[in-house]
Amino acid sequence: MGAGAGCALQNRVLPETEDVFDDGFWEGLDLVVNALDNVNARLYVDSRCVYFGKPLLESGTLGPKCNTQAVVPLLTENYGASRDPPERQAPMCTLHSFPHNIHHCLTYAR
Repeated sequence: MGAGAGCALQNRVLPETEDVFDDGFWEGLDLVVNALDNVNARLYVDSRCVYFGKPLLESGTLGPKCNTQAVVPLLTENYGASRDPPERQAPMCTLHSFPHNIHHCLTYAR
């Protein structure tokens, strides 16, 4: 892609799609901007950016939490270098979609 060009992809990014997101794909990027919906995908993209030395603008939500982080190779900490403590309650997305056990109901009632 030329300067200023961008492309929004909707394929899942995970080890099983490395035939789509191969070395040539990652090497052709100047910057990665993501808004992923799960931690495993974020960690995977982060690991690829670290491997290929690509800057990453990481953003996303997880229940009531949100995250934004600029990752610059050899200058800042990468996304996978730190973790949030484990959740003590059901994620809000579970509560809104389908609360299916007593803990979800108690959290929802609060």
